[in-house]
Amino acid sequence: MPQYFNITYCLDLNITKKVNYAYIEDNKLEEGFVGYRYRVECTCRAKYQDPPTDMSFLKKIFKAEIQDLCDHATIIDYQDPFLKEIINSIEYMGIIHQQQKKAQFIQASSKIGKLCITPFKPSSENLAKAWHGAIHQRVAANSSDLDINFEKIKVWETNNWYTEFSVDL
Repeated sequence: MPQYFNITYCLDLNITKKVNYAYIEDNKLEEGFVGYRYRVECTCRAKYQDPPTDMSFLKKIFKAEIQDLCDHATIIDYQDPFLKEIINSIEYMGIIHQQQKKAQFIQASSKIGKLCITPFKPSSENLAKAWHGAIHQRVAANSSDLDINFEKIKVWETNNWYTEFSVDL
């Protein structure tokens, strides 16, 4: 009977998100930007092999699909009206065109720095689902002969609160 083990890789991200509210002085609510420190755990299930297989390709996939796109970026929904204010109109039209083709994440530069533009509200639940889909496809394409499956992703918002996404949940 084959034996399996889990491999979990963690990424720490600094992300800014535009929210419809932000606490300011005197506990008033206002639209604004909020910084987040996320920890993202990516877990794969792999068949035990002797000699062991080099799994470094998994780290490259996780970094490319999450860290390279989103770390130190402002994540913003492409339908947010503020997007028009921070990028030029030609880039904006290109982003709209790409999003209509169902792109999950578009990386761009703006007046406020690095952007990660999404076709959804950038909640931890939506990010977990989108990252899972992108990683699942790449792991499957790069490990068909290794019996490795991308199982789940956890997006930690605080030390005691996370969102978990798996196709089996």
